[in-house]
Amino acid sequence: MMIHRWKSPLVLGDSRIRIVVGSPEEAINWLIHEPNQDTPKWKRAWKACRDVIEGRIRTEDAKQAVKLAGAR
Repeated sequence: MMIHRWKSPLVLGDSRIRIVVGSPEEAINWLIHEPNQDTPKWKRAWKACRDVIEGRIRTEDAKQAVKLAGAR
């Protein structure tokens, strides 16, 4: 499987935990473990990451969707 790395990784989390995500593939792994999978932000991030993996959009285009999904 090809890994689609972002130019700079995302740092997600809050004062209790810090998660570093460097690619859409890593983001999907993180999204699988998120408790709020019914939210529009989660669904948008999931779709964007899948679209990158399937070659429909550029790697950097999914980064913003994942960042928004990680915002608390």
